Amino acid sequence: MAASSWSRGNGVDSETGVQSAIGMTSDQMTELQRIAEAAVLCEQNTDFPAEVSAAQCILESAWLTRAPGNNCFGIKATDENERYCLTKEYLDGSWQTCKAAFETYPTLAACFIAHAKLLTTGSRYAAAWASYLVTWDLGGFIRAIAPIYATDPNYASEILTLVRGPHVTAAIRAAREAA
Repeated sequence: MAASSWSRGNGVDSETGVQSAIGMTSDQMTELQRIAEAAVLCEQNTDFPAEVSAAQCILESAWLTRAPGNNCFGIKATDENERYCLTKEYLDGSWQTCKAAFETYPTLAACFIAHAKLLTTGSRYAAAWASYLVTWDLGGFIRAIAPIYATDPNYASEILTLVRGPHVTAAIRAAREAA
């Protein structure tokens, strides 16, 4: 059996797509609880699926290890609340490092709510959100927003792996029960 490579530190084997507790550190388990709590609070306030926001947070922020200004989704700046950071974007068929301005937020919860508003009311995502509200097809919604939201050509499959993984599922369930 060939050695597996772990993608972006998210506990997902890039060859098998399997999420494993073996691939998760105790810090990741702790952060998953924080992420799930914020995702469920956001879901209660916006109706945005907690599983999607949790998975995107994990992938975008590497388990909250890269969330400057409480921006765990890599939301680009639109006003004076910005912070410049280096980021990697998949452009013209290769990964490139570039400097970009990112939004800042007073709390993690505020970032989750801004993210949900972007994906539920933003004109670029309107058709995907409208379709989701009719079909409740989480996979279809993720596949529809992925090429708009991210430059990574594997973004949808990585988010779907996290959404369907046992750890995210269990953490969201526990956070819903506690809310």
